Amino acid sequence: MSLEALGIEFVMLTDHAEVVNGKLYMMGGGYDRRIINNLDAPATLSMVVSVLVPWNLSNQSHTVKLRIETEDGMAVGQEVQGSLMVGHGIEVISGQVFRVMAVVNCTLPLPKLGGYRVTASLPSGESKTTTFYAISAETTAQPAG
Repeated sequence: MSLEALGIEFVMLTDHAEVVNGKLYMMGGGYDRRIINNLDAPATLSMVVSVLVPWNLSNQSHTVKLRIETEDGMAVGQEVQGSLMVGHGIEVISGQVFRVMAVVNCTLPLPKLGGYRVTASLPSGESKTTTFYAISAETTAQPAG
């Protein structure tokens, strides 16, 4: 696989996640609905981003931003910015593409029920977005019918 520029492979929501020795460990991953019992209580969630770094851009620092916003564009919490760097040791294959994963665990208030976007972006302008919906616990308890 050849890659010339940084690329965002995926962005995902989980109940909790961590990256240990290059492996992603998560619980409750990949959801698209979040049941909210009380809008006054903050929600706990984890945002996971995977970035592909080509060989020619290894051993350099790269910036990734993550943000959450409502479906009408209102920011939720603060945008998170981090740096990543991957180097090549003796065990790597010359020319390989490196996968670097990062997790942001956060607790923040969701201001209303409805749709939300989580976006990961690179300085190049490339971005990936995933969505989720905050739904009322009362709504989910209604019998179908």
